[in-house]
Amino acid sequence: MDFKKINELMNAAKRGDYSKLEEVKDMVSEEDYQKAVNLFEEYGQKSEEEIMQELKMLRQFVSNEQEIIERIQPFLNEEQKIKLQKVLETLDNE
Repeated sequence: MDFKKINELMNAAKRGDYSKLEEVKDMVSEEDYQKAVNLFEEYGQKSEEEIMQELKMLRQFVSNEQEIIERIQPFLNEEQKIKLQKVLETLDNE
């Protein structure tokens, strides 16, 4: 797995750079690719506050949150880990 490439694609997604989505096509199934496109379209225009509200609602239905966090952390750089921790702290405090 090319972590440098994945990080580049994740950064492009954060910027809303849809052109990079084409590069993902070769890495995932068509179904997963469509899911990614749908997520970009759904969340790309939402504010941070709106996303936090949705995360709070979603958190009620996720029974294995800690397991998910542990699985994604190895893919995050230090800045992303700090942001994730801040999001989790915000969710815990509200």
